[in-house]
Amino acid sequence: MSGEFADKACVMTGAGGGMGLAIARALRAEGCAVTAIDPKPEPPEFAAGAGAAGRYVRGDASDEGLVEGTVSEAFQAAGRLDYLVNAAGVGWYDRDGPIAEIEMAVWHRVMEINLTAAALMARHAVPCLRRTGAGGAMVHIASVVGLRNMENILVDGPIDAYQASKAGMSALSRSLAMQLAPAGIRSNTICPGAVLTPMTAPAYEADPSRADAMIARTPLGRLGLPEDIADACLFLLSDKASFITGIDLVVDGGIMAKL
Repeated sequence: MSGEFADKACVMTGAGGGMGLAIARALRAEGCAVTAIDPKPEPPEFAAGAGAAGRYVRGDASDEGLVEGTVSEAFQAAGRLDYLVNAAGVGWYDRDGPIAEIEMAVWHRVMEINLTAAALMARHAVPCLRRTGAGGAMVHIASVVGLRNMENILVDGPIDAYQASKAGMSALSRSLAMQLAPAGIRSNTICPGAVLTPMTAPAYEADPSRADAMIARTPLGRLGLPEDIADACLFLLSDKASFITGIDLVVDGGIMAKL
């Protein structure tokens, strides 16, 4: 435990499982007060070892009223806000697809969850970060497919809503980085590759050859774990990354290093 995050405060989305839960647990283990919004029931792991303050709010982060109230309450409870982590996201492989075929209701909902919710969190977190006056940092979980096409796009087909939403996340983060740099507030994204999470596990379990194919495509020869993303996130939030803003940190086992 470094002590760097002790007595600091973070608001975040996506702590109900996978990468978001791993990030929340890592921050709380470091003494950071984490207030999280997620539609899923609170996982026992969120409360386990809760030596830090904060709370789990079950709800939809695309609801601006909920976001505004939750961020405000977190700021008042801690007397400060230091970090924002946008980790919520959905990849609906069974419903997402080519833009010429996808139901537009699916497109809009993916955008609400993956991008609009992040924008609302930033919209209401930024004034609190400014009021704290200690700089601060944001990390947004995007994806390698927001930077490049999926390697198997012509075989398994695209998931256009997901891909566009993650590209939008990177663009929003860069804009925030430039806007907020004079206040010492940093904004970066993490772009995971193939990570084993509750969202991806069913697809891999239904077709083990799919996991084998992803492992074969990955130079480091394994799927990523939520803890790999949590480690990268805590680095970007920390003072060790104090001269890093506006970047997309790729955490993909080497996939994007290939042509």
